[in-house]
Amino acid sequence: MRKKLQSYGLNILALALLYGLMSFLIGQGAINKYYLGILLSAGIAIIMAVSLNLTIGLLGELALGHAGFMGVGAYAAALFTKNIGMDPATVFPLTLLLGGLAAAVFGLIIGIPALRLKGDYLAIITLGFGEIIRVLIINLDFTGGARGMRGIPRITNFTYVYVLVALVVAVMFTLGRSRHGRAILSIREDPVAAEASGIPTTYYRIFAFTVAAFFAGVAGGLYAHYVGVLDPNNFGFMKSIEYLVMVVLGGMGSITGAISAALVLTALPELLRQFSEYRMLVYSLLLIGMMLFRPAGLLGIREFSLTGLLSYVFRRCPHAEPEEREMPQAVAQEAPPLRPPVAEDAPVLLSAQRLGIQFGGLKALTDFDVTIHAGEIVGLIGPNGAGKTTVFNLLTNVYLPTSGVIEVEGVNVVGVPTHEITQVGIARTFQNIRLFRKLTVLDNVKIAYHNQMQYTSLEGTLRLPRYWSEEARANARAYQLLRVFGLEKLAEERADSLPYGAQRKLEIARALATNPKLLLLDEPAAGMNPIETQDLMATIRNICDRFNVAILLIEHDMSLVMGICERIVVLDYGQMIALGTPDEIRRDPKVIGAYLGGE
Repeated sequence: MRKKLQSYGLNILALALLYGLMSFLIGQGAINKYYLGILLSAGIAIIMAVSLNLTIGLLGELALGHAGFMGVGAYAAALFTKNIGMDPATVFPLTLLLGGLAAAVFGLIIGIPALRLKGDYLAIITLGFGEIIRVLIINLDFTGGARGMRGIPRITNFTYVYVLVALVVAVMFTLGRSRHGRAILSIREDPVAAEASGIPTTYYRIFAFTVAAFFAGVAGGLYAHYVGVLDPNNFGFMKSIEYLVMVVLGGMGSITGAISAALVLTALPELLRQFSEYRMLVYSLLLIGMMLFRPAGLLGIREFSLTGLLSYVFRRCPHAEPEEREMPQAVAQEAPPLRPPVAEDAPVLLSAQRLGIQFGGLKALTDFDVTIHAGEIVGLIGPNGAGKTTVFNLLTNVYLPTSGVIEVEGVNVVGVPTHEITQVGIARTFQNIRLFRKLTVLDNVKIAYHNQMQYTSLEGTLRLPRYWSEEARANARAYQLLRVFGLEKLAEERADSLPYGAQRKLEIARALATNPKLLLLDEPAAGMNPIETQDLMATIRNICDRFNVAILLIEHDMSLVMGICERIVVLDYGQMIALGTPDEIRRDPKVIGAYLGGE
């Protein structure tokens, strides 16, 4: 925490020094009105690019109507200023806030239906809504119609633009490094795994879209009071594409990349103005070259860090002392149990009765029954295509059953969203590993702690005390959990850089971080060698004993299943053909016939 506060202080000092220098140069005339205009335009573009980056880069959803929200904010702010009957300069901060709120309302109205779609469909829907906003502005009398709105007080100055750019960028950074930001990033990486980790993906899609629209509205208010005249055609499709190019050029997911691209793409046409006949050709060729030779953008998903730069410089200094890396103190402590010890009477955790699902004319599962008690390890086996993973998808409501009942501690959970299934105590892994691959090992685990942290997005953005205490607690618990799996030294590595066996362990660790009562493991030993499989068997026993969690295990490795499972359920062609102890299953003729063939 101390280092983070030092980093914040250094960044604030750098911003203050830069503001003082720029104000001095403007006051001395070294930056004339022409260059000042470029600076103000670049500042507004930065706000637009950074806010759009929240939707495209961090959330991973392609939206093509961002300029429409800017238009809503611009007209709302201008109408307020012209009709308030007070000094416009006095109420200007309130004007910008109202412009942002008006755009946020439109973002919410558009986001609720649109964000249920994905990919190209979402892009088309947002493009259509952006054009609807522009057409509405043209056809409303109080906006000035196609002639535009004139007589808007020109209040926007360097101070307003600079302060708002700094605030928006700071909010994007602090929000992105909170539990809410990690939730948004998890949706970008893998929405299915995000839901399985307890993230309400629909809520966070709408949340990110609305916040991005709010800041676009603020930028619109600045723009309206900078140019003094609003033309509805300035908020059309091509303007949205312009901001999209900034995000892509800077690197989708990089805030500092979006800032750099906004500066370059705003200043470059003006710097090439002396080559008026060829400037757009040069501009286009530069963009094409950038995308060909640097398709990830200027910074990719990385961020420029002032403290990181200074640390690098001092490390290169021959007299600099080596930097000591801080590790959470709790790593050296033993991880406490997540729940009280299991009672001797072993209560029923999960009961599935007559469970079935049909895809068209195909019955994938029929009359499946299983009861799982606290603390036991149950195996679910069967030939390929028997319906084992379908059972997991039904238990976590990835699929909605066509028949049957699923009860968790006596409560029917059929139809409950997947993230709520996780909250009531059922966690899972996947047959094909689903990690948040571009995030660190530590963040993968902390995402699963999302619902165990209660600070709000405002507390996370403003770095209020509850943020620090809950993040420190989650950080310590995540390191403790990684230590159980021998992954604590890899905490800062990207998940996709881990070897296969470590990725399997990380997925199990993430599932355990949701504090489950029942853990569903889908072929955890797939692709492992015999030594790794033996290590996994010991890990599963350790999990069951240490975390007081029941386990339902899908596995093809019979030595693993027979070695650790107390009961085994056998499926064949979507029907349960056997249930019993390992010895009973080993001798069951139906099981032998399902695997080896025969009567």
